[in-house]
This record gives sequence, C-alpha cells and structure tokens, in this order.
Amino acid sequence: MREDLQAHLDELMKQYRAKRSQLQDLQRQMGSAQAIVEAADGMVTVTVGAQGRLTGLEFDPRVYRRLSPSELAECVLAAVNEAAGQVGDQVRAVLEPLVPADTAFGDVDGADLSKVLPQRPDDLEAMKQRYGLRDK
Repeated sequence: MREDLQAHLDELMKQYRAKRSQLQDLQRQMGSAQAIVEAADGMVTVTVGAQGRLTGLEFDPRVYRRLSPSELAECVLAAVNEAAGQVGDQVRAVLEPLVPADTAFGDVDGADLSKVLPQRPDDLEAMKQRYGLRDK
C-alpha cells in the first residue's frame, strides 16, 4: 500500500513540475511580447514592450517638414495605442489556454505566473511527512 501511494505521489509531483515549467515558459513568452508600428508613411516608428510601455520612438528627419507638432503628437499617440493593443493581443493569446472561457482578462501587467504554483506544494510535504514518504 505504501509503495502504491509513493508511486502515485511521485507521479503527481512529476505532473506538478511539468505544469510549473509550462507556467515559467508562459512567463517568458509574455515577457518577450513586443510590437513595432510605423505611422505617417513610415516616418514615425514606435516600439512597445511587454507591459505595453513605449520602448522605442524613431522619427524620419522629414517628418518635421511634413507634419505640424500637433499632427506629429497625434500620429505618435495613435501608433503607440495600436502597438500596445498588439502586445495585449499577444499576451492574451499566450494566456488564453489557461483562462476559463467565461473569465474576462484582467490587467496582466507584471503578472508573475510562477506564484500560481509554488516551487513545492506545502500540502504534499505535510502528507509525505505524515505517512513517512520520501522524495524520489
């Protein structure tokens, strides 16, 4: 009986570690999300990083002759918003398999998925101690 329980717990720990590894991979994918958007016929290029923050902004020197300051500002804001939306879509696509269909996506800014499953489940440790089981 004890061997069967030990084998079952070993298998559960194996599955747990695999799921935790998958969450860490998802964390890396979310952290690498990025979008680059060009606007004003390629004269403005914005880069938005994983948390939807502006990480790069480039202007073609001709943009100052073609757009007024207010037009340039409007163009930059529109491009940043589009890029941030693309990053959000990338993150949602990564998380979609984990989220139940009836759940709305919340703010994932700075989400640490490794906290969903701790390194070692506490209740399993207590069970192993109670029944004198060992790690494999």
